[in-house]
This record gives sequence, C-alpha cells and structure tokens, in this order.
Amino acid sequence: MTLITADPPVPRPPRPVTVTIAFWLQLAAVLMLLGLLGLIVGHAVYFDELISRAVELVPDADPDEVNGERVGNVVTTVIPGVIILVVAVWLAATAIPVLRGSNVGRIFVFIAGGAHLLLCASPFVAGAAIIPLFIASGPAYEPEYVPEDIPQDGFPPDDIFWEDSKFYDTLYSDTTPAEDAFFAGQAAVTVVEVVLVLAVVVLLAVPPAYRWFVPRPALQPLPVGPYAGYPAALPYVICPDPSVHVPPSATPPATPPVPPPA
Repeated sequence: MTLITADPPVPRPPRPVTVTIAFWLQLAAVLMLLGLLGLIVGHAVYFDELISRAVELVPDADPDEVNGERVGNVVTTVIPGVIILVVAVWLAATAIPVLRGSNVGRIFVFIAGGAHLLLCASPFVAGAAIIPLFIASGPAYEPEYVPEDIPQDGFPPDDIFWEDSKFYDTLYSDTTPAEDAFFAGQAAVTVVEVVLVLAVVVLLAVPPAYRWFVPRPALQPLPVGPYAGYPAALPYVICPDPSVHVPPSATPPATPPVPPPA
C-alpha cells in the first residue's frame, strides 16, 4: 500500500515594503472616497436650500418646475453617491486581505483600478467618438424659412425656442461662492483619489510584490555523480539484460584438465 502525501507549502518570503505602502495608500483612497461622498451629499442639501429660496422669491413659480429641480437634485446625488460608496466598500474590503498576502484580493484591486481608468477615459472616448459624426455631417444645415421677428444681428430672442421662467432665472442667475467651493473640492478630491488608486495598482504589480503574492518553489540542486548532467526528475531505466553491463574478468575462465593418453 502506497501512501500519497501532498507537497509541502511553499514558504512565503518576507512581505515587501511596497505592499505595506500600497495598503496605507489604499486606506487613504477609501477616506478620499468617503470625503467625496460627503461633498456630494452636502452640495445636494445646499442646492435644495437654493431651490427653497428661489420659491420664496418667486411665489408664483410653476410647481412642475420646482418638483423637477428637486427630483433632479436627488437623482444626480444618488447615482454617483451609490457608485462612490460601492467603490469605497470594495477597496476597504480588499485592504486587509491584500496586506495578508491574498492574491485574490490583489486581483480585485486591479479590477477597481481598471474601473477608475475607464471612468476617467470615458469623457475623452465619447468626445473622440463624436468628432467623426461632425465631419461626416458636412456643412451646417441652413433652413430656408427664417422668422420675421429675428433681429438684424442674427441672434433670435430666447422666447422663440423656450418660454422665460422667472424661477429658473432666479435659481441659476448666479453661482455662489459655496457652490464654487463644492465643485472645486469635488474635483480636487477626485484627482487625488484616482492618483492613489493607480499608485496602489503599480505597487502591487512590481516584481517584489508579485513574488510575495505568488511564491514559487525553490529549484532543487542537481545530483552529483555520473548522471549529474541529467535532471533528477527523469525516471530510472532498468535494462532487461544486466549481463551486458558486467565488465569482463581479468583472469581467463578455468578449463577442465585433459586426461593423459592411454
């Protein structure tokens, strides 16, 4: 009966410094995402107050316009807020496994980094995709009928295409310093967070980190002897006729004595 045993686990080398640095940068990226989520929610609350202020200044505002602005404010907050929260939980859940040497956690961090690159490149890709459409469309279409009430300067009045709304004019008449601060903070935090995630991906992909996450068994030394030039893993071949490999004897074989003649 032959007992089959599993191979001993490959010893893991000491944790490189790059993995430790990547762990702390990953936690910093999570904090940046939570800060960005706070800025988005804070701007939503502030913009809702601006809507209430515009309603106070314009008592006869259309209820549909007011309701549309409030719903739009909620939608533009919930969608990016959920995405940011999912990415923050993703990075936070993989930080400890990566620090302990989980290659699966490292792969999930790479997936998060690829998603960041796609989100950052999507506006540029969309803009590049629209350029051929403008080129193929040719010159701009000039309508034959021109309304008579267009002034001589060529710019039609706004009320030809849409009606004036005192509520919209009051709400979007001018940006406040608080809104500028919200947008500037969101842009700065987003740039810092993307840089941190890309740095984490690079630190986890360098050769020292790769050898730590995916340890390889050490090479066994070759045997010393007449078969030193052959790998030790080759099987031994047994010759069916061992007498072929027996060296000849130095002394001649003994012959029986010859009897004397009669």
